[in-house]
Amino acid sequence: MKPNLSSLLLIALLCPLNTGSLRADGKDAVTPTIAPPPENDVPISQEFNAESSFTGKSTMKQGSASLGGVDNNNSSLDYVVSPQIEDGVLLRLGLNWERNSFGLFSNAPLPNTLQAANAVIGADFVLNDKILMRAELHPGIYSDFVNVTGNDFDMPVQVGGTYLWNKNFQIIFGLQLDLKSDYPLIGLPGIRWQFADKWVLSAIPPKPQLQYEVNNSLTLYTGAEILGGTYHLNDTFGANHGHGPGTTNSQLNGNIVDFTEFRVGAGLTWKFFPNLSLDVSAGYMPYRSFDIHADRIGYDTHSTSFHNNLGDGAPYGEIGISGSF
Repeated sequence: MKPNLSSLLLIALLCPLNTGSLRADGKDAVTPTIAPPPENDVPISQEFNAESSFTGKSTMKQGSASLGGVDNNNSSLDYVVSPQIEDGVLLRLGLNWERNSFGLFSNAPLPNTLQAANAVIGADFVLNDKILMRAELHPGIYSDFVNVTGNDFDMPVQVGGTYLWNKNFQIIFGLQLDLKSDYPLIGLPGIRWQFADKWVLSAIPPKPQLQYEVNNSLTLYTGAEILGGTYHLNDTFGANHGHGPGTTNSQLNGNIVDFTEFRVGAGLTWKFFPNLSLDVSAGYMPYRSFDIHADRIGYDTHSTSFHNNLGDGAPYGEIGISGSF
């Protein structure tokens, strides 16, 4: 199996439609009830999310050869404003920033940093009382941020939908188009199922969870998380980093890397103010991969892959804060 195959889940199930941005109020309301905007007044909602995590050192391999340990500091920040322009339609305008900063072994043929800084341009639609849709563009810079050029520009396109089967069960489907990825078009389904009074199965990557609501302010969960993305490497990457210890390979200059990090763990979400939540989690990272391939559309069989063996991973810890107004 190709090492970066798990990145399918990361880029396939993009952000599903957040029904909370369309509901009048109530955390568990799933049928949108949108009042027409008052004259001369456009209702605007806002949401933000900030996260930081550290994943410990795991041994990276190229094929069967062990190269050295790599750890990762991941940070991200999202901010989106959503003006309601008409009944059942919300615009989505915002900014997103994410950074992976790696602790590398000597002469590692890997990037020190992978970073994204992009805009969010999209809209939410209520098609009927059962179907909600979201469409977004994410134009920006996705690269190692060394000598940034026009080649670092990318614009993934995301389309997602939610089918409201009933108030306890929803079906989600998402598509992402990214022509720089090994897998330029991906789509997979997910579900959200409240199967008991305090239990919810939110089987929606990149953060599928089994949740238990202790009270209105505290939720415990266990589940998984997938970090990653597609980034452009600078035009001297191969010459500076080499292809294996002690060697150089200019063919790696200006390539694309698909990065994936898979985690499993447990955590809690504490709503410490009505519109603000703190999230803390910890667990184990069993798998990480870097798949470097030519800057071209579609799958490239001549890729260079670095990964750790399944199970030869490391612990992680994460903290985040989110809000909506």
